[in-house]
Amino acid sequence: MGKEMICLCREIGKATGEIAVYSINAEVTDRLLFMLGIRQRANPELRYFVTLRANFDANEETILKQLHRKQVTDRLLTALNIAAI
Repeated sequence: MGKEMICLCREIGKATGEIAVYSINAEVTDRLLFMLGIRQRANPELRYFVTLRANFDANEETILKQLHRKQVTDRLLTALNIAAI
């Protein structure tokens, strides 16, 4: 996995409802994916996604804009070539 993949976090502010989307600057490993999965179960305002770094680099603006939407569907994730953790 490692350097060819990137994790993204979508966070909804509890107080304001504002949506923040950012990349996680860490090597993607099985352990990281497992820990992020646990973290999002404990914190429902957080959702994590993974995609190929090449896909993110080529479509960064579109991906970030679409993940800012109020609802993120499986169909949208498929169109963006992103997988939910």
